[in-house]
Amino acid sequence: MIEINLLPSNLRVKKKDSMSLPSFPIIPIAAGIIIVLVAIQILLWLFVQVKSISRDSLKKKIVSLATSNKEAMGIDSKIKEISSKLDIVDKLSGSRFNVSRKLNDLSDSMVSGVWLRKINIKREQPANEPGVTRELLVIEGSSVALGQSGEGAIGRFVNSLKDNKSFSSDFDDIELTKKELEKVQNTEIMDFVIICHFKKGKGL
Repeated sequence: MIEINLLPSNLRVKKKDSMSLPSFPIIPIAAGIIIVLVAIQILLWLFVQVKSISRDSLKKKIVSLATSNKEAMGIDSKIKEISSKLDIVDKLSGSRFNVSRKLNDLSDSMVSGVWLRKINIKREQPANEPGVTRELLVIEGSSVALGQSGEGAIGRFVNSLKDNKSFSSDFDDIELTKKELEKVQNTEIMDFVIICHFKKGKGL
C-alpha cells in the first residue's frame, strides 16, 4: 500500500535504519587489550623469576645441609677415634708398665749417630720355663756405619739403656741380639735389634 506523507519535511519522523551498527571506539579498546596482555606477560615473567630465585635458594640450603651433615659425620668419627685412643691410654696407664715414662727414658738414653725405627712388645715362652709366658720389649734401630763408629754408637746406646735406672729397673736383662750391615745409596747402615726382658710381674 502506498502511503503519502503530507507533512512538511522538517516535521517528518525519520525512520531508523535497522541494519546500521552502533559505533565503538575500536582503537582505544584494542590498545587496552594489548596493554592487558602485556601486563599479564610481565606478571607471568615476574612469577617465574620469583620461583626460580626460590628454587635456587632451596638448592643452596640443601647443599649447605648436606655439607653440614658430612662435617658432622666427620666430627663424630674423629670423636670416636679420639675416644678409642683415650680408652687405650687409660688401660695403659692402669697397667704395670708406664709407657710414657719408658718412652721418655728411651729419649734420655739416645746417643749421637743412632735412630730408632720400631718399638714393640712381644710375648714368648722360654724353652727352659714350660707353661710360662715372658714379655719382651723389642727395640729396632739403625746407625750409620763409618768404620767402627756404627758399632761403637750402638754399643754406647745399649750401655746408656742399662745405666738409666728408670728404664732398666723393669728388666732382668737388656741385650743386643742382632746387627746387620746393609748399603743404602753407597752408605753403609748398621741395623740392630735390642731385646729387653721384663722382670716377673712387670710388663703389660
